[in-house]
Amino acid sequence: MVILENITKRFKHKQRKNFSRFLVVQTIKTLLTRNRINNNTPDYFNALDGLSLKVSPGERVGILGKNKAGKTTLMQVISGITVPTSGRLEVRGRVIPIFAQGAVITPDQTGREYIYLHAAALGYRPKEVDAVVEDVIAFSGITNIDSLIRIYSTGMRTRLTLSLVLHLQADIYIFDEAFYGSDVFFKEKAIDRFKEIMQDPSKTMILVSHNEDIIRTFCNRLIILEDGKLLADSDVDSIFKRYLSTDAMRIITE
Repeated sequence: MVILENITKRFKHKQRKNFSRFLVVQTIKTLLTRNRINNNTPDYFNALDGLSLKVSPGERVGILGKNKAGKTTLMQVISGITVPTSGRLEVRGRVIPIFAQGAVITPDQTGREYIYLHAAALGYRPKEVDAVVEDVIAFSGITNIDSLIRIYSTGMRTRLTLSLVLHLQADIYIFDEAFYGSDVFFKEKAIDRFKEIMQDPSKTMILVSHNEDIIRTFCNRLIILEDGKLLADSDVDSIFKRYLSTDAMRIITE
């Protein structure tokens, strides 16, 4: 279960310039300190602005919104990568996020080392990884797993990350455009694997995607964010009928 009550998250405006770099830095800061930022300055903006939301066990929630609507920040907050500036957050169950491809990748580690490092960053112990590492490697289709990451293509890194996430045990799965950046064959393979996982009615999923087919395949609920606030929240068909058939929705999801 995930409960957010009046959640606000503030960032410095300059941090928008390079979000990938910021995500890595913010992750390290969160691990080292839980101090809140000074939010009494115009240099800050609200990525989430008084957002309240509840996701019950077994729900499959899709999230839509234009750039800077707060989608990725919401995923960060739920995943524990960043701490809310204010509000109440309650997460019951083990969360596994995938929305920062390569956040813990360094050029001088091997693919196998990356598996363990990324899993450790997600809070998994080496013994838990030992139980699935060979399945992860086989599923990824990467034959040179003990070669340095520096020679891997972006697609290979994506396949390896997805393979790992799809073999670790969790209660809440958080995906942000997770199925993009991989080849068509592997994308279908990953979707099939995720369908198997979601057959367990206790599993919860939160998915950020603008792909209608992916949303209809996995989600039974759909929300729209705008400027860090909840614009709409209903079942998938209702949202698509109300918004996605209009020019306004096309603008919302650009």
